[in-house]
Amino acid sequence: MMKKKNIGKATRFYICRSKDVISVIILFGIMILGFEYIIYKGFLNNRGEKSITLILWTLIIGFTLIISNSMIIDLTVKDKLKNRIEFILSSGIDVKDLIKTYTFEMWRISSVSTYYLFLFTYFIYDFTRPSGVILNYISAAAMLYFEILFFNIISLNQKNFKFFKNILFFATSISIYAVGTFSENILNFLNVYDIDLIHFINAFNILFLLIFALLSFYNLKKLNNEKIISTKGEWT
Repeated sequence: MMKKKNIGKATRFYICRSKDVISVIILFGIMILGFEYIIYKGFLNNRGEKSITLILWTLIIGFTLIISNSMIIDLTVKDKLKNRIEFILSSGIDVKDLIKTYTFEMWRISSVSTYYLFLFTYFIYDFTRPSGVILNYISAAAMLYFEILFFNIISLNQKNFKFFKNILFFATSISIYAVGTFSENILNFLNVYDIDLIHFINAFNILFLLIFALLSFYNLKKLNNEKIISTKGEWT
């Protein structure tokens, strides 16, 4: 237990002093302030509550993933590249405990900015179904934990870390762009089939929560110290 607490403290210390992570958080903090100003001024009111709900959900997921992805690259991947993980594991720490601690700290820190994004939007905009929006946020946060856990696990088995970083970045960015670009099409599709947006978002979050949870538990079982130490990767 004491070892886990020490790992957690060391993880927070490292992440909170990473220039890359700090830069990303500051950038998204500015973007969040801009978004809240737009909401406050009512510039999106003509698009309707459903559109604002969809945009808010997309930003919460997108911002959390981009921030956490930068942490995975800056901590988990660098641990492997610089052979720090061998030193950590040689002290008697199990790699499963290490990854779960990394994941929790990354999830907690990356969720701070998006929590304020949700909180400010919730109080500034007068949602007609506030409880539904709260459930959207909770289910998204739970799903994101297992998504970060999955990416942390698979990062240890990569042979080409630069390619892995690019995949994480472009996949997340393209997904955010796609939802933003086709938001009207998505809402029209839901209207045609009389599907409630709140229920759709919750169903999506729960579905991917289960997918990433199952994938994480499956890959976590296969992790062991010897396998991780013997796996070699390069930044090419």
